[in-house]
Amino acid sequence: MKQIFIIKVSILIILLSSSLFSGSISAAKITDMVSKIKKERSGIALAKLESTANPFIIRVPQEKVVDDVGMDIPVDVPVQVNYTLKAILNHAAFINKKWYKQGDSIGNYKIGYVSSHSVELKNANENRILSLDKKKKNFIKLNRGDK
Repeated sequence: MKQIFIIKVSILIILLSSSLFSGSISAAKITDMVSKIKKERSGIALAKLESTANPFIIRVPQEKVVDDVGMDIPVDVPVQVNYTLKAILNHAAFINKKWYKQGDSIGNYKIGYVSSHSVELKNANENRILSLDKKKKNFIKLNRGDK
């Protein structure tokens, strides 16, 4: 009885494996099928690509200064950097993915004060106040394990 069961199982395995591998497709056949349906990609001309404006660069018009000979001297115009305050923890501010504390420098500014909801940036010309977004709760809650 046991021998008949083993013979039946082995015949079943042989039949299943032969039917499984009989439908296999060769690599050459797959390559041929892909080449029939593959569309040729048409690229953009290099001249047209170079003439398009880069959307990731902020272009600031330059002021022209004329020297005494009449030649234009290009002058760089500073680009104002946006500072984003994301969190405040223990009088430290998380601005533009870095932590700063009172007195640290960030760009042309120095951090004047750090309160629970805002930060003051100072330089010789202006003061800027960065505030946490009132709609989002950007408070960090510490769990000390006390219950």
